[in-house]
Amino acid sequence: MTSEATASLARLDRLPRWPWSRGLLVNLGGSFFFAFFDIVVIGAALPIIIKQFGVSPQMGGWAITAGLVGLIIGSFIGAWIASHRSRVFALQSALWCFSLGMLLSVFAPNLAWLIVARFIAGLGTGADVAVAVTYVAEVSPQRARGRITGFTTICGYVGIAIVPFLGFFLVDLVSWGWRLLFAFGALGAVLIVVTRRHMPPSPRLLAERGEDIQLQALVEQAEDRVRARIGDLPPVAPAVPIGIVRRPAVWVISIFTVAWVFYYFGNYGWLTVAPTIFTQNGFAITESLGYIAFANCGLVVGAVASYFLAERVERKWLLTGTLVVWAIALMAIGVIGTSLAISVLGFVASFTIGLTIPIFYAFTSEHFPSHSRPWGMAWTDGLGHAGGAIAPYVLIGLALPGAFGAMAVSGLAAAVVILFTTRTRGRSLEELTGG
Repeated sequence: MTSEATASLARLDRLPRWPWSRGLLVNLGGSFFFAFFDIVVIGAALPIIIKQFGVSPQMGGWAITAGLVGLIIGSFIGAWIASHRSRVFALQSALWCFSLGMLLSVFAPNLAWLIVARFIAGLGTGADVAVAVTYVAEVSPQRARGRITGFTTICGYVGIAIVPFLGFFLVDLVSWGWRLLFAFGALGAVLIVVTRRHMPPSPRLLAERGEDIQLQALVEQAEDRVRARIGDLPPVAPAVPIGIVRRPAVWVISIFTVAWVFYYFGNYGWLTVAPTIFTQNGFAITESLGYIAFANCGLVVGAVASYFLAERVERKWLLTGTLVVWAIALMAIGVIGTSLAISVLGFVASFTIGLTIPIFYAFTSEHFPSHSRPWGMAWTDGLGHAGGAIAPYVLIGLALPGAFGAMAVSGLAAAVVILFTTRTRGRSLEELTGG
């Protein structure tokens, strides 16, 4: 990276607010909305799909696993496209792939077709999440990284929270009601991708490629936008030593991959497998979706909390504490096992997810340099979905205490692993990673 590029990035990082259009922010939020919607929609539809297709719950679980395997592979495909083409092209391609998979899910005549469709949708979701997290980190000024990630994730959790409400009204409305869930995702994602124009290129990628003239013009555009809103800009901070807290890449990838695997095991247990667990333990499907619909409102509340806390509390300690609370809430649901416990403690559990994910996204991306940031997200967050992929096979068929106890233990394990990471609040990406 040249000295000119370093100076341009320092000018970008000193901006006190989001320098791009609100339309871009809404579009990125929409991307997270449909990515998160896709991740959990199969959980709401699966109990009905199992009945209509005449398959066992264990066989039906392959529809969840296929989507998560696709998500893992899609993370790496998205990383390759983002690194060799651009972040913007990768984001556009990801949503087209996602829309295709969702549309194929609508017309699935049997489980095999649905498994393939979920795999294709997962490819798009994986690429979208890995590259979107990278893109948000790279276009955001230093003091806005956590907040902007929080905002886009709020949109994502609205996508999750809406699923049980839609499912509650649609799955028993008509025999093909579950297909409307996938149709909603397909059409909405198309709307987002066709409006995804005029996205600025990643300034960090421009710096990495030595495109200093384009980078300077982009930063000047960002400065002009902010200056028009607030007047004079703050001075550029003096240069800091590059990479002063950098650790070996293998160590960083290993620590974060293990943490994400543990976390996603319990996360997907709650978000996708819980309806099936509840029905197998005596709750009706509409009753289960009703409890989860209320509980998942906590996702949005938690994501809003992350928006306000991300830049005020060190992310490492915020993550650790939130994961402990998450584990306690899940353990209590399994032990108490009443409808009131599912609703109230489920709200607490969902609140911690809403708070954890945006912080975890930002925290993970901050540990990788620009040239490898998409790959870092693919290895850690992407491969971490292996924990979610195995969750159905471990959890389906267990009694309530065993299933929720296993989720709780995975949350505590993730909290322990996070203790071995680096503090990042108030540091630039270049200071943390050297690039």
